[in-house]
Amino acid sequence: MIDISIIEQLKEDVGPSLAMELLSIFIVESQKTVTMLVSSQNNDDIEINAHSLKSSCLSYGAITLGATCKRIEQKAKANEFDEELTHLLETAHSQSTVTFVQLQALVNSHIA
Repeated sequence: MIDISIIEQLKEDVGPSLAMELLSIFIVESQKTVTMLVSSQNNDDIEINAHSLKSSCLSYGAITLGATCKRIEQKAKANEFDEELTHLLETAHSQSTVTFVQLQALVNSHIA
């Protein structure tokens, strides 16, 4: 679910402390975005939140969740509100839970 090489590159680019701070912010903000994504009934909101979350996830190594969000974004853009979209939203929610726990563990291990 997490591409550690992206996290390592971030640490190399901005330094370990700032990378962990950015990762912490990503976790908090992305949790809010996931909540908005899975609770929205509005096509535009789903598309915008999926796009935002996809981009952030791919930047912070959460590639599995990012790929799911990409598919949600595509379906919302095509106005394909069906069982598959519902399933993708449920999948994004469950993936986000696991992903954010894994990322928080990385942050915590760096702080310890």
